[in-house]
Formats: sequence, structure tokens, C-alpha cells
Amino acid sequence: MFLRRATLNDHDAVLELARQAGFGMTSLPPDAAVLRDKIEASVASFAGKNAKTGQESFFFVLEDADNAGHIAGTCGIKAHIGLSQPFYSYKLTTITQVSTQLDIFSKQTMLQVTNDLTGATEVGSLFLEPSYRRDRLGKMMSLSRFMFMAAYPQYFSDQVIAEMRGVHDVDGNAPFYNALPKKFFEMNFAKADYINATQGNQFINDLMPKYPIYLSLLPKSARLVVGEVNSASEPAKAMLERQGFKYTGYVDIFDGGPTMIAERAAIDVVKHSLHAKVVSITELSEETNKYMITNDRFDDFRCAVGRLRLQPEGLVEITPRLARRAQLRVGDTLRYYPI
Repeated sequence: MFLRRATLNDHDAVLELARQAGFGMTSLPPDAAVLRDKIEASVASFAGKNAKTGQESFFFVLEDADNAGHIAGTCGIKAHIGLSQPFYSYKLTTITQVSTQLDIFSKQTMLQVTNDLTGATEVGSLFLEPSYRRDRLGKMMSLSRFMFMAAYPQYFSDQVIAEMRGVHDVDGNAPFYNALPKKFFEMNFAKADYINATQGNQFINDLMPKYPIYLSLLPKSARLVVGEVNSASEPAKAMLERQGFKYTGYVDIFDGGPTMIAERAAIDVVKHSLHAKVVSITELSEETNKYMITNDRFDDFRCAVGRLRLQPEGLVEITPRLARRAQLRVGDTLRYYPI
């Protein structure tokens, strides 16, 4: 298994993965035209031909080289969000009021529509086919994006965010959406999410209330899910937290899911991944530690997991299998991180 940049030849496979991903994954909609545009934008970004500098996007696929090149997963990075279309979030804020006459202290939480996260780098589009959720493949895919940021920081913001899927059921019913946005959009969650993913978010600006919403006015079913993730996203959230991401009160405007935020330089992979030079390609014992590694080729970026033996003075030995997956030769440099 190895991760590489997506090409248009991957379009059909990516579309099938998007269909499996289901509701609530705005960054991977099951729309053939949108996914083609997504891949084309990534190809242009890797080629240095993106039409708008600073708005590059990088989209990756996980390939199973032992299964006829089957595409088993996707992930991606947007260099800077909100520069072409506004990026909306709800921000949880607090207001306090006191009545000395009645001796009452009132503390209320409010939802305020903001564009605070404009310009941040966003990671998303993370989906792994269920039959491949093993052998730390999901972890490799998630962390590979930070390896890419570590290698090419000039493309990315100092702030990195990840929107987590909020609470909803298999039929697309989301308690937060049903209690608030639905009253203004007059459509079900699945339709609103799909329009946002495929046609843009102008309707949010047109229809959502501009004034703060008192959280206490929403039904309990909605209040309880604000800032909570869908059960399927809990492992991804925990992984991000281990990397230094935090929930700071920003939530998705549709389902109330948390937005995780980190300073790029403080992300553990960015901070602690190291460079080394390949001095030998040889078989290594099963006791040899495994690492996540990436090559140093921007336009042919590869990421894989395999055995690596550290040598003095920044040299490493890797296995032939790992060398093939990452397209490395003796004398090449790589970046490595324990996994």
C-alpha cells in the first residue's frame, strides 16, 4: 500500500469511494463532475499551474499495489480556504447578564456565524474503504498530509483546521440541522449538504440568520450534539488530538460537528519528522521498527509504511518493498516518522 497524488485515471475509483462515504462528507461528494474538477485542480497544483496562487489543493489516493492497483482511500489538503467563497462556521460565545433587582445571574451560550477561519489550511476528504481499515493504514493516510506540509511549508497557512462530521443517522437526519438550519433552508440535511458540496455555499449567505442564536432556545436533542462527532469519526478526532489539534468552539454550520484547529508548526508530525539519506536497500529483520516515510519529490509525492533502520549521521536502511512503494533509490533523501 502507498499513498500518491491522484490523477484523472483515478476518477471512477474515487467516485465509488465517495458513494461509500455517505452523508455529511462535504469534501468528497458523490458527484462525477465535482470530483473531476477536484482531481484536475490537484493535478494543476502539483504541476505549479493553479490559476490562483495560494488556493492550491492537493488530493491523494491510497493504492494497493498487491491488488491490481486498487484505490482504497482518499485524503486531501486545501492550502487556504475562504478566499474564493466565504468559509462559514458557528462560533460558540458566552454572554452574561445580571439583574440586581431580582438577584439573578444569567450565563448564556450563543452561536455566532463567523468567517474567522478564512485563510487557514484545511485537511479533509479522508475516507478509507472499510475492508482496508487495518494495519494502521488510516493513520498513515491522515498523517501523510502533515508530512507533506512539513516538506513544503511555503504552500500552507500557519493555522490548520479539520472539520469533523457531526452527529447524524444513516438516513441523514441530523439533530442540529433539523433544529436550526433546516428552518431557513427548507430542505433536508442530505440535500443541503449536497448543494454545499457541489454548487457552493452562496445559499448560506443568502438564507442563514446573521444574528446570534441562543443555544438554550434549541431543543435538547440539538444542544447535546453541538461540538460532538459522529461515532465513525471518533478515531479520526482522537488521532488529530494526539497530533496537537484542539476543539476551540467552532462548529460546522450544518451538523454542529467540531472544527479541530492546530498551529502547523506545532503539529507533532511537522515538528518531529526527520530527514535522512538512503544508504542501503536490503531486507531487514521482522524486529526492525516500522516508520511512515515519504520521498522528497513534490510532483511525484509518495508515502508508505515499512521497516527502516537508523544509522549514524542521518543515514537509513530501508527494505526493497518500501523502496518500490516510495520510489526510492540509494542516495535519495526521505522524511520519516514513527507509526
